[in-house]
Amino acid sequence: MKIGKNRIAVIIGKGGETKKTIEDALSVKIVLDSKTGDCEIKPIIESPQYNPLNVLTAEKIINAINRGFNPVKAMKLIEVTFDLQIFNLYDILGKSEKKVKRMKGRIIGRGGEMRKAIERYAESFISVYGKTISIIADYENLQISRKAVNMLLSGVPHHTVLRFLENKYNEKKREEFRKLYKPQF
Repeated sequence: MKIGKNRIAVIIGKGGETKKTIEDALSVKIVLDSKTGDCEIKPIIESPQYNPLNVLTAEKIINAINRGFNPVKAMKLIEVTFDLQIFNLYDILGKSEKKVKRMKGRIIGRGGEMRKAIERYAESFISVYGKTISIIADYENLQISRKAVNMLLSGVPHHTVLRFLENKYNEKKREEFRKLYKPQF
């Protein structure tokens, strides 16, 4: 895996702290070349908490940090229900820098309002970094976030996307309330 030069320091962390946290939590060894950005993840098979899927989870966490998330948000991916979705804007929109910049602006919104709304109502984390838009959320909320981002990329007005997000959020809260206060007979 290749790591961007300006994200290598974030993956390593202050005094190697972030890298060590990932290694300890998932019982893997991260070999990172700080000159070239080459990254390799090896499982520690002797470890008592060895799991073959830990290498894939570590890859997801490092990929999330590489896509602009801070390590604390990226560590949410350790939980089984959480996943990472990456939209490559060049694949979706083509190579036009102008178009990519405009769409990134649509996703972020004025003063970051749209991004904050998606994060709040869909209970997810969003990163707009380079030519990608990345989302970290649990499976159900990832579907809502993905739909909202797709709506924005398709040119749907912001107020329509906000209404969609509010409706989904209210629906979810009503269902939680119903489950909490369901009478037991």
